[in-house]
Amino acid sequence: MDAHCLWDRQLLLDYHFYFERKEQFEMQADTYPVWVLFAVEMGKFRYRIDGESGEASAGELIFCPPGSTFHREMVQPLGLHYIGFNFAGSGPFESKQALPTVKSHPTDGKRLFSNLAYMRKLHLAGDARSFHRKQMMLNDLWQLACEDWEDGDLKDQLEDLPVSEDELMNRATEWLYRHAYAPFGMNDLSGQLGLSPVQFTRRFRKAFRLTPSEFVKSLRVRKAAELLLDTDMTLDQIADRCGYENGFYLSLVFAKSMGMRPSKYREMNRV
Repeated sequence: MDAHCLWDRQLLLDYHFYFERKEQFEMQADTYPVWVLFAVEMGKFRYRIDGESGEASAGELIFCPPGSTFHREMVQPLGLHYIGFNFAGSGPFESKQALPTVKSHPTDGKRLFSNLAYMRKLHLAGDARSFHRKQMMLNDLWQLACEDWEDGDLKDQLEDLPVSEDELMNRATEWLYRHAYAPFGMNDLSGQLGLSPVQFTRRFRKAFRLTPSEFVKSLRVRKAAELLLDTDMTLDQIADRCGYENGFYLSLVFAKSMGMRPSKYREMNRV
């Protein structure tokens, strides 16, 4: 699943345990009725979940869906947060939410370890306020994981961008891809490149046979098409995620590009 579809999910904390130095796992494999997160502060272990395997060490997060068997083998003693949670609006046996990968290594390590330190401090607290604070930190861990998955998606997608002999225009396509899904002024980019808007448009068209605006529109329409099929978002919500002001304008652009209204596209292509 596209990681962009995951960040707005809210996680509901079920339980949290912290092990300062876990020497071994009591069970080498287990299955859970809820989602489980292993957040590693120190040490290392091997894992296998649904055919995906690897090693997890300090600063990494491992997510196990409900009903999946979590195989694990200790490599080095762990400082470990063991967290159970569900997604808001779903039961504990929700059909598996597809993740890009069960593992995440957030790049913002300072924020990650700050969250884990607070959760460690509160792990024995049983009052409602402490539980609420731990749930807030859990959701921030989720945001960090989503950012990591999105960065991975972006890296893969940047490799598929059109390439020309004009290195400056290659830089322009990467900038446009990174900023396509939020409102921006094309003059901002042309100024950064040291070109006038007219010079930029002509040079971009020469390199890729389409204008910068046409390139951005193609990215936004493709993203809208993915969200129409992968989510139940309203058209206004999709428009906001794709850089358009409202669903009405998105509908006009989408229909012109795809030959049908978004509602018809969703109806015809959903399985």
